[in-house]
Amino acid sequence: MEALHTGRKRAMSAAERVRLSRWVNRVEATADELLELLETGPRPLPRKPVLDPKLVDMLASLTLDQDDPDEADYPRVRFLKPGNGNQVRNKRRAMLCALRVLNAARQVDHRTIRLPRWGTCHFAAYTHAKGAMISSTRREDNSYGSANWHKRDHIVMFRDAGDGRCIVYICAIEPLFERRTIGHHGVRWEDVEKLAELSKVIASKDALAAERD
Repeated sequence: MEALHTGRKRAMSAAERVRLSRWVNRVEATADELLELLETGPRPLPRKPVLDPKLVDMLASLTLDQDDPDEADYPRVRFLKPGNGNQVRNKRRAMLCALRVLNAARQVDHRTIRLPRWGTCHFAAYTHAKGAMISSTRREDNSYGSANWHKRDHIVMFRDAGDGRCIVYICAIEPLFERRTIGHHGVRWEDVEKLAELSKVIASKDALAAERD
């Protein structure tokens, strides 16, 4: 006799979860490969590649800006503005916010912050949904910055996640180099979270309110 439908979702088996997880990983890896191809394309292009609009629509629905039930408590407002033209202002605003929320933090200059536990730290602000650029195309692969302490010390990464949250990560710089998977110089936020020695979530609305105080 056919079982009655109860309206409940059947719990997935361990094998099903593994299969679906592998599918997700494969999709993400393929997307990273496509992004790297587009970023490292020859110049000038013989012709622009033509992408099926259906693919573009499907990728748009899978970005990190999608709704997450765990983030429903955060109004979807931004603190930092995306775009290269906003980088200087974003870093200044992010630095002021970080100084408020990190205990005993002290600004050294526009790109450096000092913390009692971690010492002198590079400071950077990010708005990219997928990850953070952690090395420069203008320097050797394993060179983060021009200061001699960059190789052995820490970085404070201020991220506007675009979903109503700002997240401050404190990471050692050196281990980030081994996690570069976006293009040639980018680290995925998932890997930053794994490596972070401290992470602190700030509601974007609270960051905006504090800026006005």
